[in-house]
Amino acid sequence: MKQISLLFFLLILTSCGSTYVVHDYDEQQDFIVYKTYDFFSEMDSGLTELDHKRLLAVTEAAMQDIGLTKSENPDIYIDFKTIIKEGPSRNSIGVGVGSGGGGVNIGIGGAIPIGGPQTFLEVTTDFVDAKKGQLVWQAIAERRFFLKASPDSRISFFQKIMQKSLAKYPPAKAN
Repeated sequence: MKQISLLFFLLILTSCGSTYVVHDYDEQQDFIVYKTYDFFSEMDSGLTELDHKRLLAVTEAAMQDIGLTKSENPDIYIDFKTIIKEGPSRNSIGVGVGSGGGGVNIGIGGAIPIGGPQTFLEVTTDFVDAKKGQLVWQAIAERRFFLKASPDSRISFFQKIMQKSLAKYPPAKAN
């Protein structure tokens, strides 16, 4: 019984902090040619000015970690778009009632949400080829967002988003 309780607790703990990411890219593109980057100058990320600056700073550090250098004459431009989503709690407890006998089974089930509504931030990261002006790589990441979070918590939030977003860059070549 202790093991089931521990498993249930870990499941709830990890479900609250998960970052969901979808990656897409141009399969014909050779990503080895990209060595430098810059941000679109007229970017409208949809974030507050302070969060926008945090996201750019976190991204600069992440780009350096994957070996790209910031340049005024870049190989790729980076653009961000964000959407704040309000929704019901994604955590729930399942409830079921069943009965059976004589070859006839009847069951009723449902879920009871735990907690109130939650806020999620979806961050779309686009890499656009500077010479061609074409989108070559994209990551869409979504994570629970706390509107009243401290500045340090917001930096940590954006670090986790960018870490997951850039985890599959550059994409592996298909065999």
